[in-house]
Amino acid sequence: MIQTTRLQLLPCTLKYFEAVLHGNEALAQLLGADVPEDWTEFPEMVLVAYDKMRNDPTLLGWFFYLAVHRADNRLIGTASFKGRPDANGAVEIGYEVSSAYREQGYATEIAQTLIRFAFSHPQVTKVIAHTLEEYNAAVKVLQKAGMHFAGTVNSTDADELWRWEIAREQYETSNDNTAHQSAGGQ
Repeated sequence: MIQTTRLQLLPCTLKYFEAVLHGNEALAQLLGADVPEDWTEFPEMVLVAYDKMRNDPTLLGWFFYLAVHRADNRLIGTASFKGRPDANGAVEIGYEVSSAYREQGYATEIAQTLIRFAFSHPQVTKVIAHTLEEYNAAVKVLQKAGMHFAGTVNSTDADELWRWEIAREQYETSNDNTAHQSAGGQ
């Protein structure tokens, strides 16, 4: 489990995935938290993730998390890596926040937490993400999390996506500057 000031990110074990398959009430009982109907807009992705985890349980920790709002004790979305770091040390992140909790900084908190978690592992050299090719809320979240535009890529849907990334060196320099400024330095 990863805790932030306002959230708990719970690694989605097979037990959690199987509860999802049995419905929100089963998941709520297992989590000990409220699970609203609209906690995800992409239930089909949860099924794809379940199948992927079932086929490779070693992904736990480098895959799918349930995001629980601590104060409300409510499931509000997901956080994820698309898998373990690749041969070059790159790992891709994704996230989703339910509509009632948007525009309150939760997506940024999730993205920053995933980036921090990734760089706490020495083999990770870069964190990447992809968005639709438009300036939208997802882009703003990634920018606030310290990521920068790194070009376009073609998706399997024949649409172009924007690629965002932050390298370890950029992350460490940014955190050193933040720590220096908060300590009164300039």
